[in-house]
Amino acid sequence: MTQALSGAAIAIVIAVFWVLGRPKRTILRSTDTSAIAALNRGQMELVIPADVRLETQRQARIAALPAPSDRRGRLQLLQQLEHSFLKGGLARREAMELCVAWGHRDALPLIRRGLRDADSQVALLAAGAMDSFRGRTSPALAAAQAAKPPRNVSRTR
Repeated sequence: MTQALSGAAIAIVIAVFWVLGRPKRTILRSTDTSAIAALNRGQMELVIPADVRLETQRQARIAALPAPSDRRGRLQLLQQLEHSFLKGGLARREAMELCVAWGHRDALPLIRRGLRDADSQVALLAAGAMDSFRGRTSPALAAAQAAKPPRNVSRTR
C-alpha cells in the first residue's frame, strides 16, 4: 500500500513541476498599445467638438445609473449626488441633471432642495424633475387602496 501511495505522490509532484515549469503565453508582448491610444485620443479631440464630447460623457453617466433593486448602488449614487450638490456651480447642475435622468423617489429630498436653489438653471431642472413625480402614488399606498373593498359592498352591486 505504501508503494502505491509513494508512486501517486511522486506522480503529483512531477505534474506540479511540469505545470509550473511551462513557459507562460503572452499575447502581443512586443506591442505597446498605450502610445497608439494616446495618439487616437489626441486626433479625436481635434475632430470631435467639445459639446459633443460632453454630451457623450453625460450619456455614459446616465447609462451607469443603478437599478431600483440595487440598494448599494442607490446609496452610493445618492452620496455622490449629495457631494456634487454641496460643491455648487456646474457640479450642482450636473447632479440635478442626474436626478432628473434617474427619476427615482430616493432623489426627492435633493430635488426639493434644488427647487429653492439660487441658481435658476438648477431650480428649473428641479422643477422639471418634480413634474415627473406629480400625480404618482407610492406602490404601497396604491396596493392598500386597491385591496380594500368599499364599506357597503352590498349597495354597490
